[in-house]
Amino acid sequence: MKKLVAMLLVFTMSISLVACGGNKSSESTSGESKANESTVGDTKAAEENTAASVENSGEPVSGGTVNIPITDDPTTLQGWMLRNTNESALAPAIYETLLRYDETGKPQPFLLESFEGDPEALTYTMVVRDGITFQDGTPLDAEAVKWNLDYYKENGVLTGSYFNYVESVEVADDKTVVVHMSQWDALFDYGLARTCFICSPTAVESLGVDGFNEMPVGTGAFKVTKWVHGEGIYTEKYDQYWQGTPYLDGVNFKIYASTATQQAALEVGDLDIMNLTGDAITADALKAKGYSMSNAAIPSTGYTLCFNSQADGPLKDLRVRQAIAYAVDTKAICDSLLGDGAYGTESTQWAISSSAEYNSEVTGYDYDVEKAKALLKEAGYDKGFELTINFQVGDFAKSVCQIIQAELQQIGVTVTLNQIEVANYANYLGEWDGILFHPMGLGNGQFSQVAANMIPGARFGGSTFLHDEKSVGLINEAIVSDQATLSKNLKEAVKILFQDNVELYTVAITYSTAVTSPKLHGDYGAVQQYNATWNELWKETE
Repeated sequence: MKKLVAMLLVFTMSISLVACGGNKSSESTSGESKANESTVGDTKAAEENTAASVENSGEPVSGGTVNIPITDDPTTLQGWMLRNTNESALAPAIYETLLRYDETGKPQPFLLESFEGDPEALTYTMVVRDGITFQDGTPLDAEAVKWNLDYYKENGVLTGSYFNYVESVEVADDKTVVVHMSQWDALFDYGLARTCFICSPTAVESLGVDGFNEMPVGTGAFKVTKWVHGEGIYTEKYDQYWQGTPYLDGVNFKIYASTATQQAALEVGDLDIMNLTGDAITADALKAKGYSMSNAAIPSTGYTLCFNSQADGPLKDLRVRQAIAYAVDTKAICDSLLGDGAYGTESTQWAISSSAEYNSEVTGYDYDVEKAKALLKEAGYDKGFELTINFQVGDFAKSVCQIIQAELQQIGVTVTLNQIEVANYANYLGEWDGILFHPMGLGNGQFSQVAANMIPGARFGGSTFLHDEKSVGLINEAIVSDQATLSKNLKEAVKILFQDNVELYTVAITYSTAVTSPKLHGDYGAVQQYNATWNELWKETE
């Protein structure tokens, strides 16, 4: 199997290097990939590179701009609608959230002095930090926080996942906000750390929603000066930023559609940062050329086969889903594509083994082609069937899906790959045909993602997952319970979803690797993908 993966790796990586442009529309391919055998290069040096930040080589200097790539125009710049990869890359420089994850993945107050929950009273009380202003000069106070929470409740892209139990928001005084819940939500803080980017109410009301989309105003270290569609988003420093005036004059987010074009731009100095996920070859090549790199402390993404288990057809049969799991060699894929653990790892769920949220009883399905064939025969599909795997455009996702396409061909399953552009990907999240190879964000942890997404009414998989009575009951009880019960119930729900029902099957968990110019100093991507101590980033003068 490793030989097959190695052969496919050469083929898929050569395609990604040749194809410098991003795919603007969905594309389909089918059949079995063929290529010559190769192996991934020595990754020993990469394995040793786990530094959490770039070491300063001198005293900080002011001035200069930093260019960071995105692959396409964002779908939106509205703080309540940000979700996709390109939006996530630029949001933290412009906007901030009330809470932020620490290096263990635990939400901590950020724009707040304190955040306290009272399960008996069904309230969360938050106190706003002093001295924070939006980039238009208006203050962040209790009224502004209430406005944002109310607006997100009505309009937010993930309101159904994270604001379900928000009943009302009360201003207690100039700094204090009390959120009243219809029932207890023990994971509300995880939602506030992941989403609900805080916007200037004054700017939204004066510019209108469309105007605000072009010129957003948050509390971040950099404010948008222009959005040149098809080219990039440009910013300048906000001198009154609450954590201190930034050293940099600005941070720009420029469109480079592929990894190959980003790497070329980095090497000639047109870019200062690259964010890599699951690309050991590019990371090792850049490290050898002297670029600094670090893996974020919090795992970035859980690449997962998400089965449409409701639709009539082969995937409705548990034995077929189990057969597919047995036919995918996750270890070989991860070893080959992720540098033998330097840039990611295999897992049986949306957590790594060192996490407190990991369930050791979820053992997964070891690679076994004969067992997969036997299960298909038992289910009446010994002659195979046709299957679609949908995935969001990206080099790593494409490489994995092409490998899986070849692996499933060995058990008689003919796979058509449907590549989806980033801007259109959200349209697939409620329902899809066959399998969705989904990059589940892990910044907010396994428990939060399971609780938010694996219940009826959630936007993700609402028409495709089984939502069996037991797992839904466990999740609902967990949310309103103490921490011990929450952990016990959600670990049991994880076992049902990933092991017993095989509605989800994790192929790989990737770390976010920030590749930075040797001239750039400061903390970028050390704790979580795309996040930085923005005001402390500085760049050596030419």
